Amino acid sequence: MADIMIVPVNADNAADFGNVIYRSWGETYRGLMPDEILDGRSEARWTDRARQSPDNKLIAYVDGEAAGAIGTLPQARDFCTYGDSFEIVALYVLKRFQRMGVGSTLICEALKDCDSSRVTLFVLKGNENAIAFYKKQGFDFTGKSLEDNGLTELEMIKNIPQ
Repeated sequence: MADIMIVPVNADNAADFGNVIYRSWGETYRGLMPDEILDGRSEARWTDRARQSPDNKLIAYVDGEAAGAIGTLPQARDFCTYGDSFEIVALYVLKRFQRMGVGSTLICEALKDCDSSRVTLFVLKGNENAIAFYKKQGFDFTGKSLEDNGLTELEMIKNIPQ
């Protein structure tokens, strides 16, 4: 397994967070969503968001290189099936670092701050690699989906032993 280091986002590493999110979207979603959505993204926007609101965000470094990022909420948003659940709102690992334990390590580290017995996330319909990964992590579909801009996101939930 690679040497994975997980650190909280701060002003000094927000650009790494923004870079991972920006690059991961391009690697992951090309062909799954319209090009105009992907082409309208901005690395600077993700970096600014991380810099302005670093809470509940972590970055994974593999051998010193930014490899993955996760963003969470201690309480799920209103549209989630279980409002009292912890929510993963973003989890991205650059393709060349996938299948090295980066995503699993990010989830484990993020869940250290979880006070709920459940964790919720949404995954883009058709993103079979992510769906397989989440199933391997113990997530199951709830049957709920969200439609936005012609895209469908599927809700998944995992029960956490207390």
